Amino acid sequence: MDSPPETNDVFSLSDQLLAERLHFVKEIGFGNWGSVWLCRPKSSSGKQRDIEVAVKLVHRSKTPTTAARVRSLWNEMKIVRSFKHDPHPSIIPFHSFIITPSYALITMAYLPTLVPVEVSEPRAREWFRSLLSGVHFLHRRGVVHNDIKPANILLSQANVPVLVDFGFAEKYDMQSPKAFHSNLTYGTPEYLSPERARGMPHDTRKSDVWSLGVTFFEILVGRTPFEYEEGEVFEKKEDLEKYWDRTMRGKWVGSYSISKAVERFLKRMIVPNADLRCTTTELLLDGYW
Repeated sequence: MDSPPETNDVFSLSDQLLAERLHFVKEIGFGNWGSVWLCRPKSSSGKQRDIEVAVKLVHRSKTPTTAARVRSLWNEMKIVRSFKHDPHPSIIPFHSFIITPSYALITMAYLPTLVPVEVSEPRAREWFRSLLSGVHFLHRRGVVHNDIKPANILLSQANVPVLVDFGFAEKYDMQSPKAFHSNLTYGTPEYLSPERARGMPHDTRKSDVWSLGVTFFEILVGRTPFEYEEGEVFEKKEDLEKYWDRTMRGKWVGSYSISKAVERFLKRMIVPNADLRCTTTELLLDGYW
């Protein structure tokens, strides 16, 4: 990992100074990669200010696993920070990156509301357009998210859906012939495109579009189009293989009630053959809008 540059939003602190600057209110998320906290900055007198921020935190140690997590957080920071002066309303705003002897952390806007599911189409329609615009914004800048799902979408105070958690995101050199080419399989299994789930060479932008389409379906119906019912569990490898077989066939399962217009639109996104799957540019021009 490169040394933190001298800027006003990426810097090193001692552990004590971090404690003097941030009050960690409560943990609001966690995983193998680290944890997310609701924090309040402190004033120079040590009093908490009426500002809330989200802090994604990784513990630093000399183990290879922890070092990889810190590198991943550094990569995430570089991606979200690149939009700081060119923001999009559906991409999480970056505040700062801080590294101490014990921790590495990103501070970002705190948005407490997770996007709901099983909502009416009129309510969801503007969310869909905003999120699609956000993913289009990323792709035009050489970035893919790689983990689009309802759990990574929060609502702003203005009711705008915001894509968060860029831990799996990648940024490509747009001039490279290898831009957007991958055979990696990481991401959340139920939202992986068929080609990504199988580790096949693929265009990561098309994989993002698949995940976004599955996410849109779930916001409307409450489950993915390849689950027979909400809460169907895919913990074992053989269960996931059955699920991925369904995605390869492309036939939606279970009962659902959505308009013909949105069904046609989503079926341009949730197409097993990536060559037939639409790009974000094509989807923004779709007659659905």
